[in-house]
Amino acid sequence: MEQVFLDPGTIGPESWSELGSLLRSLWLTVLFVVLFASNMLVGHNMLPSLIESGHVPKSWQKVRPVLYAGAIISIGLASFFVSRAIEFAGVLRNFWPDYWI
Repeated sequence: MEQVFLDPGTIGPESWSELGSLLRSLWLTVLFVVLFASNMLVGHNMLPSLIESGHVPKSWQKVRPVLYAGAIISIGLASFFVSRAIEFAGVLRNFWPDYWI
């Protein structure tokens, strides 16, 4: 089996720029997935429980649609950045042919 080694000397400025875009897209995906999860956790689990137990007033029920909207927007943005990360992942093939290992 032939061994392929990563040679950082062959990576040009264009590749570094694309790698930076790939990394940025991955981090933004993580950020928006966390935002989605936190909006859903608060809006679907915590807020109804706190309202029923009387720890927060019933008027806070109006906040739930806003949290759901934030969750939908966050998961949409996470999907967008995942698709961008997949597009930018092609740069890995320039210097590392077996990047799916």
